[in-house]
Amino acid sequence: MKGSLSWVFMIISVLCVSGCTTSDWVQAAGGVMQARDSYDKKARGEKIKRANAAAARVKK
Repeated sequence: MKGSLSWVFMIISVLCVSGCTTSDWVQAAGGVMQARDSYDKKARGEKIKRANAAAARVKK
């Protein structure tokens, strides 16, 4: 209980001291999640390309 209360206090303090509004934090989090999704999609695409190239080499 005491640990979770201090965690909540810390989060509230950071929000107040930073001067950012809630919408700023939501937009920032959305940007981070979008970048992560884009990175994951690119990594999957590269992995599939490498797997297809390896399969093509094996077929020859």
